[in-house]
Amino acid sequence: MNILICSTGSRVKMTQYIKEAVKSTGGKVIAGDSDPYSPALFAADDHVLLKPVDDENYMSSIIQACKQKEIDAIIPLIEEEVPKLVKNQSVLDNIGVKLATSDQDLVDVCTDKLKTYQYIDQLGFPGVPTFSTVEETLTLLHERDFDYPLIVKPADGKGSEGVWRVEDEAQLREAVEKVGHSIIQPYLKDREFGIDVYIDLISGQLVDVFMKEKFKMVNGATDKSVSVNNEELVSLITSFVEAAGFTGPLDIDCFEWNGKYYISEINPRFGAGYLHAHEMGCNFMEYIVNNLNGKENQPFEKIQYPEGIWMMKYSEVMLRKIDSKDENNKTS
Repeated sequence: MNILICSTGSRVKMTQYIKEAVKSTGGKVIAGDSDPYSPALFAADDHVLLKPVDDENYMSSIIQACKQKEIDAIIPLIEEEVPKLVKNQSVLDNIGVKLATSDQDLVDVCTDKLKTYQYIDQLGFPGVPTFSTVEETLTLLHERDFDYPLIVKPADGKGSEGVWRVEDEAQLREAVEKVGHSIIQPYLKDREFGIDVYIDLISGQLVDVFMKEKFKMVNGATDKSVSVNNEELVSLITSFVEAAGFTGPLDIDCFEWNGKYYISEINPRFGAGYLHAHEMGCNFMEYIVNNLNGKENQPFEKIQYPEGIWMMKYSEVMLRKIDSKDENNKTS
């Protein structure tokens, strides 16, 4: 089995995790990126250069790489590529390539934060109240027991890019005008949690859950976190996942505010904080390989990892001699 992981960048650990899981199948992990100097390319068994995700020939380069490297499945790592890949699911099916993520309709929900809130609310679960206009915000704000400060951010943004914190109506109107296509949410400042979830690609059943409280973020990604096991939060997430219909890996953000838990965002892919889950024994890579081999994973029963274990990221250095004549270092 050969697996292509896209937009690997500096995700060396993620690449190593997947490589370890695939090794038992006798297959290879092929890392793909548009930058020939991305370190994760050299942590894989093989690598290939792809067009940037925003390039009109991105999918053509993916398809060419799949044929060239005899790829059986793709694992996407960044949110921009997931919608493009699922939109072309039928094209990938035609060349025998599986995609380890959820269906297109659910991916579409996740790429728009207003749709995400509406979907969570429709299923009857507590989501972070999300508004699309100033007038709607002012009307509903006090009815929902929230007040200033508020957060204004792009409806289709990622991480912390383009986020405004506003303290009054004047700042709110200014931020909405500056951001453009935006959403408005209350600023929940008590506690923030990242939940890594895996739902079986075959059975659709929940397989594993890892919860961490976030303490430091860098460019929207978890940098420092601590493992937690909260029964109320576990119950909320397991019930939501069972009702929502997702498959594969999920990265879910939640907030605690005034003693209540609210689901904020759902990412149908691995999150940057998955490293914490994996090092604690939640091996989603093994689950994916099992599924791709036609094997169902055991359903989730209970949290197995200990609480209070911290993850602290740090930088490393990789040295390699790179041959510019190598065909792998030429963009398709």
